[in-house]
Amino acid sequence: MFYNCHIHVFKDSDVPNKFLPLALVKILRTKLGFSIITRIFKRINPFTDKDMFDRYIKFIEVGKLGSQRKIFEKCKIFYPDNTQFIVLPMDMAYMEAGKVNRPYEEQIKELSGLKQIYPQVIPFLHVDPRREKILDLLKMCVEERGFKGIKLYPPLGYFPYDEKLYPIYEYCQENNLPVIAHCSPYNPVHFKGKKKKLLNLLSKSKTPLNTKRKSRKVLCSYFTDPTNYKYVINDFKKLRICFAHFGSEYFWEMFIHHPDEKNNWFSIIRNMISEYENFYTDISFTLNNKKFFSLLKVLLSDEKLRNKILFGSDYYMVKTESDERRFGLDLRAFIGEEYFTSIAINNPKVFLGSK
Repeated sequence: MFYNCHIHVFKDSDVPNKFLPLALVKILRTKLGFSIITRIFKRINPFTDKDMFDRYIKFIEVGKLGSQRKIFEKCKIFYPDNTQFIVLPMDMAYMEAGKVNRPYEEQIKELSGLKQIYPQVIPFLHVDPRREKILDLLKMCVEERGFKGIKLYPPLGYFPYDEKLYPIYEYCQENNLPVIAHCSPYNPVHFKGKKKKLLNLLSKSKTPLNTKRKSRKVLCSYFTDPTNYKYVINDFKKLRICFAHFGSEYFWEMFIHHPDEKNNWFSIIRNMISEYENFYTDISFTLNNKKFFSLLKVLLSDEKLRNKILFGSDYYMVKTESDERRFGLDLRAFIGEEYFTSIAINNPKVFLGSK
């Protein structure tokens, strides 16, 4: 039984209307608009299907399939029948990128229904501390709908040590629920509100921040810095936390060329998962770049690290980067059965609290 510990199946109606500029989200949702914009983007850069424009196109293309079931079915065919999938929804209502057409509760209800159809679905609840009665929603999802953990996405505008999250962490710790936290910088999914409000949100930082002449992406990366979780783990020592994306392709590349850089998130996460019993990381998105396979294999030769790394693909966010089937097969062949068994079977069971 394999585990893919990081996939998405949310729909285009779960994405805010102003997520893309020039009302492109609304236009791309229509059949005619999608056809026209696709042709325009292809003319902008006709020689590659891996540029940013094409990523957005394929993001919307999958998201507009009509149901989470259809999106999930496109993913699961690339894996053995008994594969288990941790499915992570997205609550983008508070990123100030316009209206989200579908209420978050409806996304969660549909995900719950997907689990009834496909028992191998392991749903997590995306928790944003700004949502009212979020603890009540979590309790209902866990106790009535079989949800098995929570997802955090701090670049949307909050720190993981936000006091509103502490009742959530307490409930998770008491009920053996793990946490998957987005942990890569410079992602296009981040707080889109006014700069003044963003700086006000950042003023709640427990460590000094340099905000002068910084881009919005850099500013939002401060929310998800892996060292922020030291405050959380000190207060909730039994809480299992996974740093999604292992710091990002950006920091893996930096490590290869500048291995002594102290502020490299790759190095920070590597050290933290080795030092703290309940810290983990997953390789979703980042390891879709095959040039990092060798570095991963070296990491897995260290037993401490080998027990803390989880397999994940980040479907369908990386649909433009590599074929889902090729990613799993190529990685498994490269690192070998022993290491793949660790990251895709043994470690996920421990992380989920089932072993």
